[in-house]
Amino acid sequence: MALDKELDGRVAIVTGASRGIGRAIAARLAEAGARLVLTGRTAADVQDAAAAIVAKGGEAVGLAADTGDSAAWSRVVETAQSRFGGLDILVANAGVTDPAPIADMTLDAFRALQRTNLRGCFLGLRAAATAMIEQGRGGSVILVGSIVGKVGAQGHAAYAAAKDGVRLMAKAAALELGDRAIRVNSLHPGMIRTRMTAGYPEDQMAGLIPLGRFGEPREVAGAAAFLASDRARFMTGAELVVDGGWIAQ
Repeated sequence: MALDKELDGRVAIVTGASRGIGRAIAARLAEAGARLVLTGRTAADVQDAAAAIVAKGGEAVGLAADTGDSAAWSRVVETAQSRFGGLDILVANAGVTDPAPIADMTLDAFRALQRTNLRGCFLGLRAAATAMIEQGRGGSVILVGSIVGKVGAQGHAAYAAAKDGVRLMAKAAALELGDRAIRVNSLHPGMIRTRMTAGYPEDQMAGLIPLGRFGEPREVAGAAAFLASDRARFMTGAELVVDGGWIAQ
């Protein structure tokens, strides 16, 4: 099968798909033939992302969903099953950040970050694994972390804790689900040109990146499509870093 249609007939859920990395991943999976359920916090935005895929001949539906809510996950998985006949791929991408010095961070702010970044990944992993086990045909789960979950960053203690949790969650799940042919890997972007990084001085920070620039969402999307595909069929429990060489230093 040609690489451009290597996911033909497979069903994928992508969270945080309204914009940025998540939207790019959804578009790339659709190009590869996947049928998609997209989630985001705002109905209009995620439906726009789904409509863009449909306009190019793909199949997608957009749902407003809180990834930190178990009931929302049930609804999302049920939509994948009823609309497209099952679930083969989960990309748990939804994430938020709220930089603050440790001494100034409130417990409520800490909990809010964990709700989306860590709890949301756990609930998605649990819902997807349950569906994939019942189907009995395996699958691919991609938990999107960050290089900040591997090396830390000043002002990001809560975010780093959540993203490192995502990294190790993927490894533990890979060990548990391997005999069900369910692969679980983590994907770790660096500085990618999105709304989340818009406040960072790219002209100054690019000098800290060996490739000399911020990445583009489509470059992370290519890595996600690889992990979702049979090209990565012997990869599980792995950490795939897409950061222009930042943490190689």
